[in-house]
Amino acid sequence: MPDLNSLKAGLKKLLPKERFEHSLRVMEQAEELARRFKVSVEPAGIAALLHDCSRYLNREGMLKSAREGGYKIDPIEELEPKLLHARLSAKIARDRFGVTDPDVLQAIESHTVGRPNMSKLEKVVYLADHIESDRDYSGVEKVRELADKDLDRAILASIDKMIAHLIEQDLPIFEGTILTRNWLLINNKI
Repeated sequence: MPDLNSLKAGLKKLLPKERFEHSLRVMEQAEELARRFKVSVEPAGIAALLHDCSRYLNREGMLKSAREGGYKIDPIEELEPKLLHARLSAKIARDRFGVTDPDVLQAIESHTVGRPNMSKLEKVVYLADHIESDRDYSGVEKVRELADKDLDRAILASIDKMIAHLIEQDLPIFEGTILTRNWLLINNKI
């Protein structure tokens, strides 16, 4: 596993200042959640730190990188290329930062919309991104309260807020978000 300090130094050079600071807050939140839910802290911190490492790319850059990488691009990802950043970040974490742990790479890849049957590490990184200290969307306090007790209920509440926002904005809902939500409801009897 790469050294955390060298990862921070490399990431600081790559990302805009605000995005780098967000990544540090997500790392701090993920480490806290990892301790609370008995997940290995180091992989959680590394996945959280690198979760947005492709966000130096603009929308066109994300589409171009995804096409060059041979990624299958969903029509909603075409409309909103930021949805590609999780997959692109996992690739950059592996190729540029030397991360080889498949669990860490999967946590990076699933941090935006989740996926059915997420591991606890994936859930920690997903949730940390949604509740880090600078997040201020409507309902974030409820999600934070749920995160004190139950990863799945907190993720479900976060997804519900995201879906409500997308509906209010007349935006499409990415299928992965729906699949994650349904999996949580069906398999956890929430």
